[in-house]
Amino acid sequence: MGISPGTRYIGFAVFHNSDLMDWGVKNIEGKGSKMKIVKAISVISDLIGQYGTDVLSIKKLHPSRSSPSLDMLVCRIKGLSKMEGLKIFQYSIVELENFFCPEERINRRDLIEMVAERYPILSYELDRERTIINPYHIRMFEAVALGSICLNHLHRKR
Repeated sequence: MGISPGTRYIGFAVFHNSDLMDWGVKNIEGKGSKMKIVKAISVISDLIGQYGTDVLSIKKLHPSRSSPSLDMLVCRIKGLSKMEGLKIFQYSIVELENFFCPEERINRRDLIEMVAERYPILSYELDRERTIINPYHIRMFEAVALGSICLNHLHRKR
């Protein structure tokens, strides 16, 4: 499972073997950071239980694009993973970009295009993302990219 964490939205992608089985964005509602973190952990815990996840791939936060609440959320996700006995991997946005396009530097928009090329079933979400001003599905595309790079990493180890 790939997770792109956020205190407002969480992108997720579920893989079985190499197949993308489910994906989406979960809205995290609540007042105050602590309540949102509790709700976010509950959402992730439910996804882990629903899909029988054994590996979790999460986005490594960039220090300049993070916050104390987001850092705490990632810390709690790691704690949940340990408690559930999951293998956990972290990848930065730069690592995702390099995985999908090692020849040149790309931006996030290019990344989501490349993710949709690899997983054509995401074309509907890609079309919607292109038409809105404020990106909504970007976390979902990041989660799919996280799952994809993790799968590649695990297959190379075998």
